[in-house]
Amino acid sequence: YTVWTALWVTWNVFIICFYLEVGGLSKETDLMTFNISMHRSWWREHGPGCIRRVVRPSAPGILDDYSYVSVTGCIIDFQYLEVIHSAIQILLSV
Repeated sequence: YTVWTALWVTWNVFIICFYLEVGGLSKETDLMTFNISMHRSWWREHGPGCIRRVVRPSAPGILDDYSYVSVTGCIIDFQYLEVIHSAIQILLSV
């Protein structure tokens, strides 16, 4: 249990640093998926007050993708929700 808690706290500290862009980290990189695919935060589209709208791709034949989602009206930016979420996880694990 102690090892798992230490790993969990370390991971959540990394998430906080990642979304606050501490130490050269950038949330615009594919670091979270090891450059395999593009990372999207769940909070980006589902935060409080967010209005999610799917935008049709402009070119024919392109499959629907999350890159064609428009989000407006969010009360709090998703990166701060990620930080709050990780901070709560750290508090609960301690």
